[in-house]
Amino acid sequence: MSLRIQNVVFACPGNTPDSYDRGARPVANFYAELLGMEIIREDWFLVGGGASDVQLAFGDGPIDYRPPAWPDGAQQMHLDIAVPSSAQLAGARLLQDNGEWQVYADPIGHPFCLLPSDRAYIRRIVIDCPDPRALASFYSSLLDRPERSLDTASRVVLAGTPELAFQHSTSPAPRWPDPAYPQQVHLDLSTTDVPAARAHALAVGAEPLQTGPDHHVFADPAGHPFCI
Repeated sequence: MSLRIQNVVFACPGNTPDSYDRGARPVANFYAELLGMEIIREDWFLVGGGASDVQLAFGDGPIDYRPPAWPDGAQQMHLDIAVPSSAQLAGARLLQDNGEWQVYADPIGHPFCLLPSDRAYIRRIVIDCPDPRALASFYSSLLDRPERSLDTASRVVLAGTPELAFQHSTSPAPRWPDPAYPQQVHLDLSTTDVPAARAHALAVGAEPLQTGPDHHVFADPAGHPFCI
């Protein structure tokens, strides 16, 4: 039994087919163009291909969807994206320029970091949490990623493709499905053995949130939901 990251799922505005299409299609198009990927599914927008090993999905959000308010708000998850200097950023909004890298918001407000590269790919998935080392240990066991390329009290990076990073934050954690403490981004994990994967997740410290016929929702020890 093994678990791998299949989708990074972004919350989007919309609670009907029409409003979901209006809310999700522009941001799906944005990431597809930025990363050299393509929309491979439209009833539930899914972007894949290119040089990245994970797909990006865009879930229908609640009627009271609220975009992230970087750097304020709840603990969240974001992408570090590497791109050439010629990358198209139409629809993005610059939030902070750090010289060698910049923080942008996508067309519906999700922050992401942009790093220089000779090709476009998702370099890193970054998760906010109060204790980076503790949460890194959880995901290291969950995903069988033992190697750390960085290990400090404020930031830990697990090696892999893409890398998985954990950075210190004292902001409130998500409380899925409470809209007052929303999850803005979550992970879909895939496996060939769902019963074994569910047992494994519980054994390493995941909290069960919802069981369904097609997917099962858990929370990591810091409160971030993920699906198997």
